[in-house]
Amino acid sequence: MSLFNWVSLGFFLYLLSPILSLNGSSDIPSRFLNYAKKEELFDWMVGVRRKIHENPELGFEEFETSKLVRAELDKIGVKYKHPLSVTGVVGFIGSGKPPFVALRADMDALVMQVWFNFIFFYFFYFFLLV
Repeated sequence: MSLFNWVSLGFFLYLLSPILSLNGSSDIPSRFLNYAKKEELFDWMVGVRRKIHENPELGFEEFETSKLVRAELDKIGVKYKHPLSVTGVVGFIGSGKPPFVALRADMDALVMQVWFNFIFFYFFYFFLLV
């Protein structure tokens, strides 16, 4: 699960915490769907995703990504613990009493090898010299 998905799910759970009670539990799906359709939520999610992808960071070097996650958690009032394993962040949502749900997400970028040189060599060798 990507950081974007983790932050989105955490935000949804945080916003649903007052709604998740025994009273009126039959309208939870419609309330959740109506909230998910709001344009400002969509814009927020797209904005966070773009910020994350503008600055990819390798494992144990995600200082800016960790800073962004903490800033977003501060904005929505979620308590968290930092640092864990250098740049890790653990957010706490709910009462702290059972039942418990744990979500985990990676926030490091994956190294991608560029294949341009290989493709260029292949094209040049097999199509132009043969």
